[in-house]
Amino acid sequence: MPKLGSVLPLPFVPSGAWDVPVGGLAWDSRRVRPGDLFFALPGTKADGHRFIPDALARGAAAVVGEKILPPLPVPYARVPDARAVLAWAAAAFYDHPTRRIPTIGVTGTNGKTTVVHLLGQLIPGCETLTTVRVEQEGLSCVTTPEAPDLQRIAAEALAAGKRAFAFEASSIGLAQRRVLGVHLRAAVFTGLGRDHLDFHGSFAAYLGAKLRLFRMLPPEGVGIVNVEDRHAAQFLAACPGEVVRYGIERGDVRARGLRLTPTGSSFVLETPGGAEEVRLPFPGRFNVANALAAAATAWRLGEPLSAIAARLSEASLPEGRLVRFRLSTGATAVVDYAHNPEALAEVLAALRPAARRLLVVFGASGEADRGKRPLMGMVVGSLADLAVITADNPKGEDPKAIADAVARGVRAMGGEYRIELDRARAVRWALEAAGRGDVVLLAGKGHERYQLTAQGPVPLSDLELVLTSGEPAQNLLQ
Repeated sequence: MPKLGSVLPLPFVPSGAWDVPVGGLAWDSRRVRPGDLFFALPGTKADGHRFIPDALARGAAAVVGEKILPPLPVPYARVPDARAVLAWAAAAFYDHPTRRIPTIGVTGTNGKTTVVHLLGQLIPGCETLTTVRVEQEGLSCVTTPEAPDLQRIAAEALAAGKRAFAFEASSIGLAQRRVLGVHLRAAVFTGLGRDHLDFHGSFAAYLGAKLRLFRMLPPEGVGIVNVEDRHAAQFLAACPGEVVRYGIERGDVRARGLRLTPTGSSFVLETPGGAEEVRLPFPGRFNVANALAAAATAWRLGEPLSAIAARLSEASLPEGRLVRFRLSTGATAVVDYAHNPEALAEVLAALRPAARRLLVVFGASGEADRGKRPLMGMVVGSLADLAVITADNPKGEDPKAIADAVARGVRAMGGEYRIELDRARAVRWALEAAGRGDVVLLAGKGHERYQLTAQGPVPLSDLELVLTSGEPAQNLLQ
């Protein structure tokens, strides 16, 4: 069992407490086990220092915090940044696993989950940590878990003999220092749009959080950058060492002769090391870019180009991404996680050419960036035939007020819409209204199994709603 002196950075080890055993790291007092080191983290809604008595009652062996406190019955380390110390402590507690397993961090507004998922298919023995897995395993945060979970999963991958570890690095996870202490072999930038401005306060701060991943690269690391994104230069400049540029039409890794179809695409994957033909079995120009990001990373880390091309041609998308169902009416239902303006625009552009009519069931999250709500409405109003505006994790906000903000954007583009706040009813109505040749996009929730409301999580799955809508549905991926 590690000792407190080997887990905490040396300047913060309380006098005489070097040899205190540490059985685990905890930041939620309800999950403290006897012998844990408890971190009192400053929160946006609650201050972790309030829960120190509860942590002590559950057997915490020592406490880390930022405030001056009366004497505690266990060692107390006062630090200037408890989150940063938690991250470094997590790396030390698990013996710095990312120094021994090639680790890939993927950041960007959209595409993170798909790129990490594809890396798991292009690099044999690559462990992956995606938003989907975070929800399935009930981990600490939506996309990038708290540092102890992140380091634990890396350590487990190393112990299991995995060859690589790829994870999503969200802007919030980076801003909250959850990724500190991770030794990166590669960092991937997929592109930047608008998201999470409620947390960051400004687009500049959002961009700055994303850039942190690339500034963490060691000189021997490699940056994989979408050179077609307008912010590419800043990410290239943040790389201390080698860079690989990718893009559909330009870059070190690119797609020559791209042909898009409603069900996939074909292109020649070009790299400085040669070229191979690829037939991608899922649609969307944006997914070609995601495939290029994963291919560039796998190629630079030593995978043969011929193997990369073959694996891409048999690859799958993550759960809840462009899942297509053929309905008995001849319509098609598509479930996708798109939940910001850029992602919606990409998915709608991919679906529009094959749709007689394009119906979109969507909403905007509560307690999140309010400015993107009318923007999402504008995207749907300009690209779809009908917007069905509903709830999407309203949390503590009034779902009607959120829907009205989205509707303003639809109206601004002269689009047709209806509001149905009950998401299950909205989905069923849209599926029943669709006829032969129509496409119904259920956007925003993707893999999610719950609706987050003021009353707490309520079971709800767009995937299940399609299968139980009363219209026999065939999953086209099976």
